[in-house]
Amino acid sequence: MDILQGRERIVSYPGTSQFNGRGISACGLAAMNFARVLSDLIHIHSSDRMIDLLRAITSKEDIISICSGWSSDLHLDVEEIQQVPLFEKSLKHVSTRFGPPRAKHFRRTLEYMQTLSSSATVIITRPPEIIACTIIKGSETDVFVIFDSHPRPSYPAGAGLILNTSIDKAVSRLTSILPPADSHLLSLSGLQWQAQLLNNVSGHIFVSNGPPADMRGMQQTVVESSLAVLRLRAEVAGLTQKNERLAKENETLEGEVQRLDDALIVGSSWLAPLNFLSSSSSSSSSSSSDKIINNDCGRDADTWPSLYDTVKEDLGHEWGLDSLSSAAALELQQSFDREDLQLRDQMQTLAASLPHNFSCVICMEEQPVDNSVNLECKHSICRTCIRGHICSKIEEHRFPILCPVCMTEKNNRQPEAISGLLVQQIGVDERQYAIWEDMELSQLSVLLHCRKCQRSVPVDKQEHDEARMLVCPLPDCNHIWCKACQQSFTINGPPHSCDGTSELDHLMKQRGWKYCPNCKTPVQRDGGCSHMTCISPACNTHFCYICGQNIVRSALRSDIQTAVAAHYRVCKLFDYPGE
Repeated sequence: MDILQGRERIVSYPGTSQFNGRGISACGLAAMNFARVLSDLIHIHSSDRMIDLLRAITSKEDIISICSGWSSDLHLDVEEIQQVPLFEKSLKHVSTRFGPPRAKHFRRTLEYMQTLSSSATVIITRPPEIIACTIIKGSETDVFVIFDSHPRPSYPAGAGLILNTSIDKAVSRLTSILPPADSHLLSLSGLQWQAQLLNNVSGHIFVSNGPPADMRGMQQTVVESSLAVLRLRAEVAGLTQKNERLAKENETLEGEVQRLDDALIVGSSWLAPLNFLSSSSSSSSSSSSDKIINNDCGRDADTWPSLYDTVKEDLGHEWGLDSLSSAAALELQQSFDREDLQLRDQMQTLAASLPHNFSCVICMEEQPVDNSVNLECKHSICRTCIRGHICSKIEEHRFPILCPVCMTEKNNRQPEAISGLLVQQIGVDERQYAIWEDMELSQLSVLLHCRKCQRSVPVDKQEHDEARMLVCPLPDCNHIWCKACQQSFTINGPPHSCDGTSELDHLMKQRGWKYCPNCKTPVQRDGGCSHMTCISPACNTHFCYICGQNIVRSALRSDIQTAVAAHYRVCKLFDYPGE
């Protein structure tokens, strides 16, 4: 076939798109069925008969027919489909790979599949699309088969197969089918998580679970599928019964609400005379009204019976009610007041006991307030998210650890730092907390290493910065060294200098050596006269080793003889024994 010659071939099955069935989101089901059917064909046709295998693949039009049996609009995940006995018996999951829909990621996935010992299929998911790509292991060359149940410009009439022997062409096809998300879309603040979802793919890699099942194996698969259907039907029946029971309870509650509404209306009609009496008593000058007003102004509890009788008489006089009806109205008013007070108390108690939720600004989930952390910046973060942030920064040895939300705010120049108390409360392990303590200590101290005892100990950072000489603080070590040059020096010894001039001057005074008075070159006399000549280039200085004075600076012999003769008229030219 031309495929084995390196040419790409596209096979389209008109009218076989997944959208022709009753389910419009069955691309995952079609891709998994493609992997199953192709796995069975590979077992039927050996790798030596690659041409027969390719012909069988390109003539197989019933791959997508399984979608006609799926009538739901619910999008099926690969993990859910793989648990069906039909696929669980025939396919074995070996790996899952995640990454962006770019050529580099697709190439790595296909190269990994080439390292497997048998043919393999990767089910690539980028919601809401799912496609499949199979590598058929051949004796001479491998063949890449891409299955797509969605109509595309290359195969607009239905599902399509793309076959070739080049991994570069396969990667190019996968990239064109599932291109990366638009960069402008990724930058939109309101669509960040949706855009990120479009910019990532998952690849579930499957290999064959063995040769196609015989009749006995197919019967076992049918039995397991039937049992699964029966379990689902039992669950549906249970949910139906529960729904009917809840509907009946809802009808009962609606009747109770209606009864309470009717009682409230009746109670309001009973209370109307009392409300009218209360409003009319403010302008009436009758003796009964005066009694009610006087009682409101401070009458004690003992006067309530007489007031009760007076109100009953007023009700009877004003509204033509008998004493029994007046008493019932007052009792109903008092009962209403008591119930109203009780209901208010219950509402306050319930409001106080209700759990308050908050939305975590990182995971966007609604959680109880008890699961939040207290930050000075007032950002609402759950304990799980802040713990993951703290642990990752501790592993990276980053200090101080800043609030993750503050770090994303462009104009926030002073992000809030995580406190040590929060690190203790959030629940890090002992190793991580030891790292935290070391980092926290490092902002106030410096690790000092002693070259003599070969030990290290933290010292105060401010004292270390101000000190010129460093002293080992360990009690059994008194080593002292210069911070600048790291050279040791002795207590009560000569003053230290990093270039050694101070120590050299001390040694020369101790040994009686002299400096050249012109260029300051150290000179040691090991014998002879006290007339010294500096050997430094271009110095030409002659001086006396006894008194250290400059005799002459010249290269002329006559000048030197005259100056030396003049100087040693008053100074010793030689040291004599015994003097």
